Amino acid sequence: MASALSVTDNRITLSGAWNTRNLTTLPKVVKLKGHKRLEIDASGIEEFDTAGALLLSQYCNDLKKQDVDCTLKGLKSEWQSLLNLITQNPPPREVTLPKKHFAFFAAVGRETINKWANFFHFFDFIGRMACTGIQILKKPKRLHLPAIINTMDYNGVQALAIVGLLCFLIGVVLAYQLGAQLRTYGANIFIVYVTGVAMLREFAPLITAIILAGRTSSAFTAEIGTMKVNQEVDALLTMGLSPTEFLIVPKVLGMLIIFPFLIFWGDLFGVLGSMVMAKASLGVNYYSFLTEFGRTVELKQFLIGLSKAPVFALIIAMVGCYQGFQVEGSADSVGKKTTKSVVQAIFLIIIADAAFSILYSMLGL
Repeated sequence: MASALSVTDNRITLSGAWNTRNLTTLPKVVKLKGHKRLEIDASGIEEFDTAGALLLSQYCNDLKKQDVDCTLKGLKSEWQSLLNLITQNPPPREVTLPKKHFAFFAAVGRETINKWANFFHFFDFIGRMACTGIQILKKPKRLHLPAIINTMDYNGVQALAIVGLLCFLIGVVLAYQLGAQLRTYGANIFIVYVTGVAMLREFAPLITAIILAGRTSSAFTAEIGTMKVNQEVDALLTMGLSPTEFLIVPKVLGMLIIFPFLIFWGDLFGVLGSMVMAKASLGVNYYSFLTEFGRTVELKQFLIGLSKAPVFALIIAMVGCYQGFQVEGSADSVGKKTTKSVVQAIFLIIIADAAFSILYSMLGL
């Protein structure tokens, strides 16, 4: 039921639902000519809330500014009390109703501004971390080795099982899908080169990075975000200690050290999965597979995959820590920023992998 306003002679008739959802169809200002006395009939109003009271009060003020003596009749007693309260305590500025037609564009504009601001905040965050890292290089005693080792243990050693399992399964799937095509042409042995290059160059680094984006980036965000909620970060600042030095640098360094080993681990299990499936579906025995692998797959394919490790490690660690510091005082904020960190980390990893592919293609590698 929509809200309505009609003007006849010396009477304004109000009807319908005067609430936040339905007031966008009404004019913002009432302008009349040639009337000195006017009656406002509100008996047709079926729903009434604070937004309706604000708009009705604004109409009355507009009429008074036009030297029109207006009388309000027919408004229910409980709604009259709300209108009196609004009239006695007017808002600091006039009520502006949202325009439905432009709500989408307004939302897009606000989100664009927020993303642009976050972009600069993130680079400011990277700059502060880099400055702290340079200071630590000048004074290595400030390096917190236990925190680095703990990061390597939780995000490296304890991630070996899930990284190995998923890379093994990717290798199995890759060999099975490609083997179905190669079998048609009697080129079974080519499965070694195709799966070897694909795993070493692309799949093992990318799958490892995505696993750690979901596992590690979210953990960093949740840890730092919970510390912010519990005011532990404020406590570090009060004691004159740098949260960047204690919370960010050890995590970044730990990830930079352990990530190449995780990629190597993923390479091993990915090739193992391909080898198992090649024997099962194509009849390529293990000895033939390993011999052909050593003969056809070059070392540079492994090094190309390994070269992505520092970039992926930085993305995972920096995004996780940055979103953790964006948490604002509630458990709900911790959950939202944790989800956001995983999505952003995976998005940036895929962009970085695409950039690597274009770069190496241009270099002829």
